[in-house]
Amino acid sequence: MASWKTGAVGVTAAVVAALGIVAPAQADPRVNGEIGYAYEYRYNGPRGFLGQPLTSEIRTPNSKGAYVAFQGGSIYWSPWTGAHELHGEIRNGWGRLGWEGGILGFPITDEGATSSGRGRWQDFEGGSMYWAPWSGAHMVRGDIQETYGNVMCSYDCGFGEDVLGFPISSETRTPNGRGAYNHFQWGSIYWSPATGAHPVYGAIRDAWAGQGWENGRLGFPVQEEHVWDEDYVVQQFEGGFIGFTPGYGAEIFYGRYLPQECC
Repeated sequence: MASWKTGAVGVTAAVVAALGIVAPAQADPRVNGEIGYAYEYRYNGPRGFLGQPLTSEIRTPNSKGAYVAFQGGSIYWSPWTGAHELHGEIRNGWGRLGWEGGILGFPITDEGATSSGRGRWQDFEGGSMYWAPWSGAHMVRGDIQETYGNVMCSYDCGFGEDVLGFPISSETRTPNGRGAYNHFQWGSIYWSPATGAHPVYGAIRDAWAGQGWENGRLGFPVQEEHVWDEDYVVQQFEGGFIGFTPGYGAEIFYGRYLPQECC
């Protein structure tokens, strides 16, 4: 990484020079290059939430990037992702998954607030971490993350926290080894290569769970729940469907299939 403090060749250094920006006198000599630039000009240096550096720049164990630890978090850098801060519970959750050597890889954004303002999120090479005070920090990735993002697209096209809430588990392999799932505050998303990722919630989810989740005769969901006829809501699974009405509750029909629309 080129150091903006020493004037070494680099795009960042050139931009700083062109703008006539002078590196602050209090810049810590242990923090340089792209990490140093981000620390001083994006995160406000030692005056910001990261505080003072605790280490010099350290090469990551996988040799793909570098990081510096600070009082209030870390900054991680790689040539293809750039430099991004991590702090708090999202950083801790990412660390439990193996840091940059784990399934999520390096951060590709800084931490930000969710659209509702009730929690926080951060994107990584391999997925995202979501955090709220009542749910903790959990990973969502791949097709499950795409479904989570699109589950309310007909209403808001935002991430599905208003329908499913925040994740309360990271993506987990199903006990039968055929797929994966995330549990959320108000439902779940289940995925398998054969069926794709589909949300399950409410009374239909309760009935499906009661017959053994994906290990029961119904297997994995193959579509989202939808209104089939007036107030009759149905959801198709591999081995049948579950129908729900407010008056009768949820009822399981094994080995039967319904068209997408009634009549």
